[in-house]
Amino acid sequence: MNEPVYTARYLRYGEQTAEECDSLDEALAFLALGWDRGELSETGITGPDGKVILKGPELLKRMTDTLV
Repeated sequence: MNEPVYTARYLRYGEQTAEECDSLDEALAFLALGWDRGELSETGITGPDGKVILKGPELLKRMTDTLV
């Protein structure tokens, strides 16, 4: 059985890219740390089914909550 894959989508140096993560918490932490360092701009997180589960203000709030 395959593990669920969450995809953290972001912009880096003007290019859309993505990082596969094993959990939603891992995807949030990845984006939050990169954003906090000024290395990326978050665009969204997709769930294992490929649907966007977090984006916009809700994603930003969850990311900043992760940093606290």
